[in-house]
Amino acid sequence: MQEFEVQLRLPEQIKKGDIIETKIKIRHESRTGLKLVEDAKTPFERFVRDEPAVYVKTVEVFYGSERINVFEMNSSTSDNPLLAFKLKASQEAALRVVVTNHLNKTSEATSSVKFTA
Repeated sequence: MQEFEVQLRLPEQIKKGDIIETKIKIRHESRTGLKLVEDAKTPFERFVRDEPAVYVKTVEVFYGSERINVFEMNSSTSDNPLLAFKLKASQEAALRVVVTNHLNKTSEATSSVKFTA
């Protein structure tokens, strides 16, 4: 498993009180680790563990010092997921995203919410 990367994208022009779209791009592979068994005798035997699962577990979003969002993920999440959400730009502060994978390794990205004139 390689290290993973997080990118955070904010609009270039932000005014106080704007509702802005924030995007989080996570470069991380994801797989269930299950294999389909074609000749299974019961529905419970159709899938067997072939390899360990690999996935993003949680994505936490902090605006200033407050945690504003938590995304709980699982092994069914696609490779390199892109998350988007709306945020009311109420203050000039850091927006920080902390991503934790199934091995409890973390990666984060930070961007500043700054108002334009």
